[in-house]
Amino acid sequence: MDLGLKGLRAVVTGGTKGIGRTIVETLLKEGAQVAFCARNYEEVAATEAEFSRYGVKVLGRSVDVGDGPTLAAFVAEAQLALGISLYTTPAKFPSRKI
Repeated sequence: MDLGLKGLRAVVTGGTKGIGRTIVETLLKEGAQVAFCARNYEEVAATEAEFSRYGVKVLGRSVDVGDGPTLAAFVAEAQLALGISLYTTPAKFPSRKI
């Protein structure tokens, strides 16, 4: 299937499990470059290694999306490495009381 995503540069949070992983894999299969993050370092490393088989740039990082400065640093790194044309956040963000 050609979804017309070749060349897209995407950032996906929660990229090692569930819908986030499916989004990352679909984007890569379609020829998009993807930066993804999740909390568990080992799962991120394994997922990045597995997805490298698609032959497009994939960047995985261990990030807790509830930590604003760490998330911002990841997005900045992704912007430098890939440029960003799509940002998706299937990861659950913690609720905050104001």
